[in-house]
Amino acid sequence: MSSIDLLQQLGLNKYEAEAYYTLLRQGPLTGYELGKRSQVPLSRSYEILERLTQKGLALIQPGEPPRYIAQDARQFLAQVRSEMEETLTALASSLASLARADTASEFWVVRGHQQILAKARTMVTEAQHSLHISVPGTIRADMADAIANAQERGCFVFLSPTPPEQPSISDTMLLLVDQREALVGMLTPEDSCQAVVSSNEALRLALDGYFAHQQVAETSTVPVSTQQQSQSSDWLAWEDRKQRHLWGQITGKRVA
Repeated sequence: MSSIDLLQQLGLNKYEAEAYYTLLRQGPLTGYELGKRSQVPLSRSYEILERLTQKGLALIQPGEPPRYIAQDARQFLAQVRSEMEETLTALASSLASLARADTASEFWVVRGHQQILAKARTMVTEAQHSLHISVPGTIRADMADAIANAQERGCFVFLSPTPPEQPSISDTMLLLVDQREALVGMLTPEDSCQAVVSSNEALRLALDGYFAHQQVAETSTVPVSTQQQSQSSDWLAWEDRKQRHLWGQITGKRVA
């Protein structure tokens, strides 16, 4: 994507973007010179230059004819960044206040490789207590930062290995966040793959059982290093606390 295309994404129209870019490269220029050196029509060059001055993107040197020079690009981008951050902050506050329908038991489909990864990263970023994930090795690097940040927040993280004898699941992503939200899907083919996102209890329990089996299988079949022993111990302690808490809720009794 060219600089002129990017400038248009920041709110300039095609001729304004052309004029500003040309001033940065070749200015200062008169309207006539701008029309000769850019895609801006000569008949509209002074009109477009005046728009840039009104937007603070160009400075004028009075004369016959007047000349124009581009405002410093760093100042322009800093202004755009500040305005964008203010807009995003206001929008985030406005959208956060909207009431959302209860769709906990429903299933929703995410389509496309990049959209699935983006949803997975968002879920990992929002994890507060636990994160169970099975993802192809080729994708792990893309998720590494988000997973590391979850660990730093104190989340229990289990990253399931892909069994070498089961290549058919090598393109499958499984994700369970805080025992409350799940994502299950394929990552190929990139243009038509799909994933299901849901807080449905049956799906959550199924994934919880799958990951529990994976954890047991890993500790029983792989030589355990000191670090793995520590991780296993942490998980068992966490699971014990969870079961005690659930039992206390069922019986109405306080469990130490």
